[in-house]
Amino acid sequence: MGNTLVFLPEAVLVATALASALLGFAWSKRPAALWGLALTGAVVSLVLTFDLMGLGLTHALGLDLWNLVADPAQGDFTAEPTNLRMRVDAFSLFFHVIFLFVAILAILASRGFLKREEPHQAEYYALMLLAVVGMMFTAAATDLIVLFLAFETSSLSTFALVAFRKKDANATEAAVKFFIIGAVSSAIILFGISILYGVVDSQGSARATDLDWLRASLTYGSYQEFEAPLVIALVFLIAGFGFKVATVPFHMWAPDVYHGSPTTVSAFLAAGSKKVGIVALFKVFLVGLIGIQVDWVLAIAVLAIATQTVGNILAIPQRSVKRMLAYSSIAQAGYILIALPVGAVALQDASNPLARDVAVAAIVGALLHVLMHAAMKGGAFLVVAGVETRGIPDDVEAYRGLSKRMPFFAFSMTILLLSLAGIPPLGGFFSKFILFSSAVSAMPFNGWYLALAVSGVLNSALSLYYYARVIWYMYILEPEAGASRIDAPRSIGAAVLVAVAVVLLASFVMFFLVAYLTQAATVFFGF
Repeated sequence: MGNTLVFLPEAVLVATALASALLGFAWSKRPAALWGLALTGAVVSLVLTFDLMGLGLTHALGLDLWNLVADPAQGDFTAEPTNLRMRVDAFSLFFHVIFLFVAILAILASRGFLKREEPHQAEYYALMLLAVVGMMFTAAATDLIVLFLAFETSSLSTFALVAFRKKDANATEAAVKFFIIGAVSSAIILFGISILYGVVDSQGSARATDLDWLRASLTYGSYQEFEAPLVIALVFLIAGFGFKVATVPFHMWAPDVYHGSPTTVSAFLAAGSKKVGIVALFKVFLVGLIGIQVDWVLAIAVLAIATQTVGNILAIPQRSVKRMLAYSSIAQAGYILIALPVGAVALQDASNPLARDVAVAAIVGALLHVLMHAAMKGGAFLVVAGVETRGIPDDVEAYRGLSKRMPFFAFSMTILLLSLAGIPPLGGFFSKFILFSSAVSAMPFNGWYLALAVSGVLNSALSLYYYARVIWYMYILEPEAGASRIDAPRSIGAAVLVAVAVVLLASFVMFFLVAYLTQAATVFFGF
C-alpha cells in the first residue's frame, strides 16, 4: 500500500461518519452510543496522527509502517502518494492535530449540550467528522484544484451543521447567510484560480495549478505581459479567502453566524473551520504565489492591521458574549495574517540566513498562535455553551457573579480571556511574542514592518478592555438576588478543562513546541 497508509486517520473518520449515519436509524433513541462512536473515531484518528508525527508506538518500536522519508521524530519527513497531489509532512500534520483537537472538544461537549430528544444527532456527528476530513485534505493539498475541492468538502458540512436546529429561527438565518456568503466566496476563489490557470497555461504548462510548480515558474517578470490578469486573480483570491477567514472588510457574516449557530458548532467554526482558511492562505501565497509577492504583500499587510483593529473596536460595545468572541476571533485572524507579509518579505533573498530565520520565525509564531487560538477560542465558546445549558442567557449582564454560581466556568473563562489578550505566562503570550517579534526582525528588509508589530501590541492592549469587562462581571459584581450555585454539565466541563490545560501547560512544553514547529516551517518552505 506504500504511502497511501498516511491517509489512515482520514479513512477512520470517514468510516466513523458513515457508521454514525447508518446506525442513526437503529440508535435514534441511544444518543450516548452515537456520541461515544463519534468521540472514539476522532480519538483514534488523533492517535494515528501522532503516530505519523513520530510520537507514537510504531516509532518507539522502530517500525516503518507509514513508509516515510527521513525521520518523523524530527519533523523532517514527507509522504506524497503518487498522483493524489497531496503531501503529508510535519506542516500538514500539525494542522491535522489542530482540526482533530477542536473536533474532539466539540464532540465531547455535545454530550451535555444536545438534548437527549433532539433528532438527527447521528447526522450531526457525521457532518462534523466529514468537515474535519475536508480540513485535513486541505492542509495536505499541493494543487489549487485539490485544495479547492477539499475546502468545499469542509464548507458544505459546516453549512448543514449551522442549521442543525432547523426550528430555531436564529440558526436558520445564520445558515442561510453562511451558505450564501460561502457560495459567493467559493465562486470568487474559483474565478481567481481560473484566471491564474489561464495565465500560466498560456505558456503550455501541464502543471499550471501545482503549487510547487507555480513557485518555481511564476516569478516577477516571467509573465510581465500578463501582469494585469495576474493582479485581478490575486484580488479574487485575497477576497475569496478573506471571506473564508473573515478578514476585514469581508468579515460581517461571522458574528451573525457564530451567534446564531448552536454554541458547540460556533466553537467548531471559530476554533477549527477558520484555521482551514489560514492553511489555505499559507499554501497559496507563501508557496504558489511567493514569486510575485510584490503584487500582494502590501495588500495583506494592510488587511492584517485593519482586521486586528476593526475586530477589536467592534468587540467593545457587544453585550452578547458570543458576538464579542466572534469579533475577537476576527482580530485574532488579523494577528495570524502577520506571518504572510513577514514571511514573504524575508524570502526575497532565501539564500540569506537571516531571511530564512525570519521567515521560519513568522511561520512558527503563526502556527503556535493557531494552536493557542484553537484552545482559547474553543474553550471560551464551550464555557458559553455550558452556561447556556443551565438557563443563563448569552448576555454579559447575565454573567454577574458567575464566579459564585459556576466557579469552574468563571475561572476557565478568565484564564482563556487573559490568554487571548496575551497576558504572561499563558500560552497566548508566547505565541504573540514570537509572531510580533518576527515582524520586528523583518525590519532590515523593510522598516515599515515595524507597523505590524506595533499594531499587534496596541490591539492586544485594546482587547484587554472588553475581556476584563467580562471578568469584572463574573468576579466583582454580585449575582442577582435569589441566584443559587449551579452544577456544570460534566462533558462540557471536561472539554473546557482540556482547553484550559493546553493554555496553562503551553509554557512548560514551549521548547518542544517551538522545536517541532521550526521543523514544520522549514519543511513548509523547503529549506
